[in-house]
Amino acid sequence: MAAEVLAGLTIETVGWDHADAVRLRAEQQHEIDLRYAQPGRPSTTGPDGAPVPDPRDQVDPSNVFATLLLRVDGEPAGHAALRDLSGRDDYQGGLHPDGTSEVKRVYVAPGFRGRGLSRTLMNAAEDVARDAGVRHLILESGLMQPESLGLYLRLGYDPVESFGVFSDEPGSRCFGKWLVSADGSPQSAPAAGPGSAAGAAPALELHEVPWDDPGAAALRRAMWAFHQERYPSMVPDVEARGGYDVVDAERGRAALATFVATLDGRPVGCASVAAAPIGPEHLTSDPLRGVAGLTAASAEAADSRGFEMRNVFVDPAARRAGVATALVRQIEVEARRRGGLALYLGTGIRQPEALRLYVKLGYRPVLPYPPHDPDNPVLLFLGKPL
Repeated sequence: MAAEVLAGLTIETVGWDHADAVRLRAEQQHEIDLRYAQPGRPSTTGPDGAPVPDPRDQVDPSNVFATLLLRVDGEPAGHAALRDLSGRDDYQGGLHPDGTSEVKRVYVAPGFRGRGLSRTLMNAAEDVARDAGVRHLILESGLMQPESLGLYLRLGYDPVESFGVFSDEPGSRCFGKWLVSADGSPQSAPAAGPGSAAGAAPALELHEVPWDDPGAAALRRAMWAFHQERYPSMVPDVEARGGYDVVDAERGRAALATFVATLDGRPVGCASVAAAPIGPEHLTSDPLRGVAGLTAASAEAADSRGFEMRNVFVDPAARRAGVATALVRQIEVEARRRGGLALYLGTGIRQPEALRLYVKLGYRPVLPYPPHDPDNPVLLFLGKPL
């Protein structure tokens, strides 16, 4: 790749062992150690205090086909690399398909952040990957890197099942993006679905209802059936707590307001709002406080002024008709009416459609928060200031 120059910014390909690339990766490793620090976890620094990479994640340079170095006015400011995974172990009992590559070591030095350089690096990496014939790009990040998670979601990466040496780490999150479609053509936006065709749109209305409203109850039960299919690991936990009816009643006691959406009078969607034990300060919590800092941050929130959006579900037959957007907006209005300054939610990695909607509506990844288990391997946490 030829050097790209834009207002003092250059991106060039260098060797994996280039001195500036090595230094930037060492800086990144030190920051990762701080973010994921846990009491009792062995130190990953050597006798000289320098960071030591996790031995599980040593990159074989022979698999790296591009190392990108970003400079600003000549200063090394960012790094990214691409390695071929075609036919290699995916740590899920199989092999990565041909045309699969991984983006590794995406990093922008602290003094250069806030300028969109991570996006610039990712765009450059995608260009290099396309030129190399890559069809599917994947990458691994984690819950303690909310800025990175937000970047990948905004760039069109969807969550994928965990892969690689960190696939058994509950805090690991993996993402993927198709650079070409199945037939080899450039990836395009999904086709419009029901509700976008010409003609009179059905009348959409929102109603506040009691938790045990029959329409709301039926929709939540349909949501549970949906979750049983996509998240079978949830079933034993719900059964251990007494079964669906018991858990649903617990959630009802926590709900402050419940709304049902109807199309031409038929209940097609529901959502509720509950108090959250965190406030707006959690939106900017410092990940460098590490995993142990999560508990401390939640204990510091005296008057949280935060709320959580829960039980958002739309009947599949009514999707792409604006129902989910209307429900989310209504929950935001209700949270503001109650004095809320921030709204949070937890959603699953196997619901890319929901994630795309939340990102479009201004929600961004945040650090895990109670009462959710930060070791739950399928959750992502999002928040938005009100």
